[in-house]
Amino acid sequence: MFLRLLGFLLSIALFIFVIFQKKIRGWGKAGLIIASLLLVFFMAYLNIFPRHPAPEPSGDMVVLTDTVFYRYETDLADMRTDDNEREIPIKVWYPEGAEAKHHPLLIFSPGSFGGAESNETLYLELASRGYVVMGISHPYHSFSSKMSDGRTIRVDWGFLWSVVTSEGVKNMESNLASLREWMQVRIDDINVILDRLLDSQVDNVYESLIDTERIVLSGHSLGGAAALTVGRDRSEEIRAMVILEAPFSGDIIGIEGDQYVFTDEEYPLPVLHVYSDSSFTTLDEIATYGMNVRLLESDNPMYVNKHISGVGHLGLTDMALLSPFLTNMLDRGLDTRKAPETLLELNRYVLEFLDEYVSESTK
Repeated sequence: MFLRLLGFLLSIALFIFVIFQKKIRGWGKAGLIIASLLLVFFMAYLNIFPRHPAPEPSGDMVVLTDTVFYRYETDLADMRTDDNEREIPIKVWYPEGAEAKHHPLLIFSPGSFGGAESNETLYLELASRGYVVMGISHPYHSFSSKMSDGRTIRVDWGFLWSVVTSEGVKNMESNLASLREWMQVRIDDINVILDRLLDSQVDNVYESLIDTERIVLSGHSLGGAAALTVGRDRSEEIRAMVILEAPFSGDIIGIEGDQYVFTDEEYPLPVLHVYSDSSFTTLDEIATYGMNVRLLESDNPMYVNKHISGVGHLGLTDMALLSPFLTNMLDRGLDTRKAPETLLELNRYVLEFLDEYVSESTK
């Protein structure tokens, strides 16, 4: 990090030197100015996006990938990708030599602007150990979604703006309405995927690999909130939940004063909930996290809560590998450890939980 920063400062110094160099004139000087300016931009890029190498998966199986597309009719006009339909791009990670109807499945819905590969380090680890993983790209919510016809659909700017400005909104009814609107898109997408996978007709090779009695729903932030809602509604079809810092927003049944009211019903599935420093020490101060506090204080062994310290909300994703600088800036300085260490700790918690509740021996 120090050497990258030093290189950036030296490139600026070189650019200034060339600008004020009087002995060089004409096209030669113009060329040096352009070259030194490009060097400044390059060094700036290296400082903002200094990629960390991703941890290697520790399982024995070779991981293969592919992309599938599911379509369905939707009443959400703004979320349609073609006529009356919505198409969902889904990237699949699966083990080479996989056997039919043998492998547990994890379906992952990313955070607000995340894409199908938002937690690929985790997906690769699971697939190397025999899991099939489906990472969802939610068109108009994900920053970029590549469709089957080659189009790229970018994030909807209205959605982006409403999410970015939501922290400043004090009206609890307005906040809850927005949250439910955002979640519904993800809930519909996840339900369509589940319906397709649980249908007796198999449309592609990946569906044929899945043990439908061992389906795990997972997600980060908004995607985790949507997954938790589907998990409660379809608990007889889901084995367990793996959630990365998300509220049980679907369990909110009303508002009293400055507090949300949550259902009294216990959550019906085993839940691994992984928190960062962004929320863990202040859960009881976040209105939407009331049910999270309840599960954290519960003595029910199927509610497993883990806290990864030295990391912020986005640091729980692979964005921290792409750009530690940008991730830490967006996390307000909370990411004080190296991303590979964080992601390996996350992988360990997930594997321990799945071994307990989803492994073949627990069927």
